[in-house]
Amino acid sequence: MYIDKTLCKNCLDCLPVCPMGAIQLENKEVFIDYESCVECGVCLRFDICEQTAIKQVEEIPYPRILRAVFSDPVQTHKSTGVAGRGTEEMKTNDVTNLFKKGKIGFSIEIGRPSVGAYLKDLDKVVRKVTDMGVEFSEDNPVVPLIADRKTGALKSEILGEKVISAIAEFMVSDEKVIEFIHEMVRFLDAEIDAVATMSVISRADEKGVP
Repeated sequence: MYIDKTLCKNCLDCLPVCPMGAIQLENKEVFIDYESCVECGVCLRFDICEQTAIKQVEEIPYPRILRAVFSDPVQTHKSTGVAGRGTEEMKTNDVTNLFKKGKIGFSIEIGRPSVGAYLKDLDKVVRKVTDMGVEFSEDNPVVPLIADRKTGALKSEILGEKVISAIAEFMVSDEKVIEFIHEMVRFLDAEIDAVATMSVISRADEKGVP
């Protein structure tokens, strides 16, 4: 995203629209901070600018395009065919019957609106859970970003990209769940310089008993 300065009238109506605070005023000029912008497209879709000064480049280059596919809910991940940050299981309460008996589902989300997160923090999370022997949800859009399945290392060229949030989804055997939760809480608190949320997904029987 960028501001066409030949059209901008400095009305400042767009400043509060950006969920990341990337639209800024400096030296009496409005601009979009390139580093803070996550290409979510909110400022453009909001249609706040009467002068149509808010613009999008014709094609966002790689790896910056990852900012859009993890931050813009109308963008679709080419690798999974799913829009947004999580899988169909997360969005539809497991209609694909992923979480079978003996397996507990987990998701770890880094980032949130107004704060965001860099994919280098996601890299730390994926490396950690890989080392702990989790089973990844293969249609999660994070999985295609993994360069080394043995270590969980993400592709090196993407680590500096910032997104509103990203969600890693995986499964842990039920006998390891308590130990896993304790270790991940310690790890997230000590190692991740971003907002992090851990969710647990457990299948229940017809009476609602896990």
